[in-house]
Amino acid sequence: MKLSNNDSRQYQFLTLDNGLRVLLINDESTAKSAVSLTVNVGHFDDPEDRQGMAHFLEHMLFLGTIEHPDSGGFSQFISQYGGQSNAWTGTEHSSYYFDCDAERLEEALERFSQFFVSPLLSEGDTEKEREAIDAEFKMKIKDDGRRIYQVHKETINPAHPFAKFSVGTRDTLADRGDNIASELRAFFNAHYQAQWMTLVIAAPQPLATLKQYSLPFGNIVGSQEQKQAIQVPMYRQSDLQLELQIKPRKHMQKLIVSFAMPNPEDLYKHKSVSFLAHLLGYEGKGSLYSILKSQGWINALSAGGGITGSNFRDFNISFALTDEGIEYYEDIVEMLFEYLALIKQNTAALPRLYQDKSTLLDIAFDNQEVGRMLDWVNSISVNMHHYSEADFLYGDYRMDGFSQAHHEKLLSYLCPTNMRLVLIHPDVEVSHKAKWYNTPYSVTTIAKEWIESLYNVHMPLPQMSLPSINPYLSAKNPLHAVEYEQDKPVRLADQPGFEFWFKQDTTFRVTKGHFYLEIDSAPSVTCHKHMALSRLFADLFMDAVAERFYSAELAGLSYHINSHQGGLTLHTAGLTGNQITLVLELVEALLHQPIHAARFAEYKKQLIRHWKNHNKNKPVSELFSCLGAHLMPWNPSPEDLAIALKSASFNEFQLFRKQFFSAIHVKAFMHGNWQRRHAEKLKTSVHGLFSNSEILDDLKRPLNEINRVEGIQIQREGNDHAFIEYFQSQTNSVEEKVTLMAINNLLNQDYFEQLRTKEQLGYLVGAGYAPFNTRAGVAFYIQSPNFNSEHLLTRHGAFLKTFAKQLRECDEASWQRSKESLLLQISEKDKNLRLRAQRLWISITNDFHQFDMQCRLIAALDKLERSDVVAYVDNMLKPDSPRLVLQCN
Repeated sequence: MKLSNNDSRQYQFLTLDNGLRVLLINDESTAKSAVSLTVNVGHFDDPEDRQGMAHFLEHMLFLGTIEHPDSGGFSQFISQYGGQSNAWTGTEHSSYYFDCDAERLEEALERFSQFFVSPLLSEGDTEKEREAIDAEFKMKIKDDGRRIYQVHKETINPAHPFAKFSVGTRDTLADRGDNIASELRAFFNAHYQAQWMTLVIAAPQPLATLKQYSLPFGNIVGSQEQKQAIQVPMYRQSDLQLELQIKPRKHMQKLIVSFAMPNPEDLYKHKSVSFLAHLLGYEGKGSLYSILKSQGWINALSAGGGITGSNFRDFNISFALTDEGIEYYEDIVEMLFEYLALIKQNTAALPRLYQDKSTLLDIAFDNQEVGRMLDWVNSISVNMHHYSEADFLYGDYRMDGFSQAHHEKLLSYLCPTNMRLVLIHPDVEVSHKAKWYNTPYSVTTIAKEWIESLYNVHMPLPQMSLPSINPYLSAKNPLHAVEYEQDKPVRLADQPGFEFWFKQDTTFRVTKGHFYLEIDSAPSVTCHKHMALSRLFADLFMDAVAERFYSAELAGLSYHINSHQGGLTLHTAGLTGNQITLVLELVEALLHQPIHAARFAEYKKQLIRHWKNHNKNKPVSELFSCLGAHLMPWNPSPEDLAIALKSASFNEFQLFRKQFFSAIHVKAFMHGNWQRRHAEKLKTSVHGLFSNSEILDDLKRPLNEINRVEGIQIQREGNDHAFIEYFQSQTNSVEEKVTLMAINNLLNQDYFEQLRTKEQLGYLVGAGYAPFNTRAGVAFYIQSPNFNSEHLLTRHGAFLKTFAKQLRECDEASWQRSKESLLLQISEKDKNLRLRAQRLWISITNDFHQFDMQCRLIAALDKLERSDVVAYVDNMLKPDSPRLVLQCN
């Protein structure tokens, strides 16, 4: 198995006697374990008359086994020991995964293995969980992604399993004479066989120990049966050369040019598809993106996306259209074929461009950073279904060399007769309604004359060009020697209006770094219009420099600027060789990059539409937005921002931009593979760029305190009902922060189990620790298609009352287990450079210059007694205790 040079873990691959393939990973750097099992079964396997069955079974496997019949037992166990569990059902695979305290791994694996050995699948639980499936379907019924997806399903070969409805409802899963539990059991027995499963176990224990822990999975039934390949094609000839026009629920303007192709999996070794996508998605000078954007027809372009499966792949080129672009969408398609002609004419230049991309992927592989272990093991368990053993980890990075044969074969699929067009915007003429989601759409055959004219496009436009050799890849990226051990950032500059912090990375030792620059400006928060203009400025800046810095992004550098409460924040990340140059060019551009009136008008319109779309979000999402706006005066609601921006002119924006930099306060932080000399040089250069600005005191972000019972109600016709109840800490003390964390840790799993799984109040149910502007808080929320917010609040109140009683009766052992679980979460080490930089930057922006919040939380938790939490909860739940209740009906 090919490993990254930066990977010190140990691996062992084995196949159990039943055919289950297992990858064991010893990682001594973690106190947690993570496990993922992926099985080659998905909604494609649903019986024609039982659509949603695979998804339903995924839900049911969590609801008890013969050995452990408690329906919420596994989730409770995992939560109790500092972890979480989840699952998903895809087209051809389903995946189950969890993490927890490594000391409890053996028991967790024994419990988890029983999902796939002896699931309970009780009749009583099918009644309840069917309602959860139905609520999940109803929650997504207005989601444009699902609505558009359904139109796709209805316009392909109906004999292909992609055409099936994947989610399920109470009707598709209804009992028919006998309880559906017997059909679930038959589906499980047929499809959940060991030879179609992969298992990944990552933990600090030795490989020999992990091998012993995996033995219970040997009890899963296996056979020699092979998975049947899909024989029918995704598209018939009659399903191609179609134009679909779809009316979205939210405002959206998009053109998708889609080409059908098969999906030979060995292409991954050459990345031929992603290389072609790289050529078409190029955003530099002479690119299709650049030319169409200069015409005023598009705002964004992406290439290579689309659905993919074992016998099909869509290769999509997607265009975010301007209003003018909608009128010229056919011209955009013609220009795409002109750019394809350019690629075909320049085959000789492609190996060098391919090598650039290959070099970058090799650098990325050898400088991998550990992410969240749970996500990582889940992705590996999926990779094991697609890649050979040697490539379980390397498959996503492998580029064996430019294959002209593969490239020409792929280009042959990108032809007019193999094309489908999808035009999405609110003003299309429609004649059909999609099943399940009621999506309005129309479908017509593309005129033969246009197809023939597209076939005759053989010459590119004169201004079109392929990517050039990337100058950013020429920079060397040495790993700099550690100058001295440094446990926290040092302040290299602390003068009025300017702070510069630096810390060399001595832990992760990768050739990467992160730079943050926060610019506070008083004019940015004087009124709602200026707050809206700050956000517009950030979007316009990213648009204005996209072409100029696209090569930097291709070379493993990233940059982003966003508005914060009080100004703008620039963040760059990636390889350190050229990053300082990129930072200085970005800051200079921030001050001087021209922004044109036409782009101002376009982005102003798009931003207002985005904010107006907000009230079509899920009710819980809208309520959380209201909560943030209520608590943080410098974070207005989307509605207020849209109203404020509507009257802004281009001249007003230009004046605001000038005023923004007239008086500022700057904080900067540099962390990664740099030495102090690099930081000193950057500090001087950044300070010089702002030398014409006056000094501003550090802006302190205001927070509205909740000191009584408050309520906010919104009405949304045709939406689900929802509520949020928010309790804000009364002080900023570490002790109160950790108390609220402890309360959330004690109840969040029970809250979900009782109100979602048992009472079936809705699909979105949860409790969470929710700080705003460093002030701690805890939020409870439920969204329901069936019960109004008053009923939801009544059931929520009953739960809290029961919780308070159980807390008073809780024994010391249970309390200590909960404390240990929370300790595991609080004390978790930074997994990678990104998380370390993020944590240190948050401390700098919040003026926590001791960088010891984690230690202080651990100390406060150690002193926290159950009696303290009981008293806090009793006080919190008094009828007149301060809180904010938000309701949507």
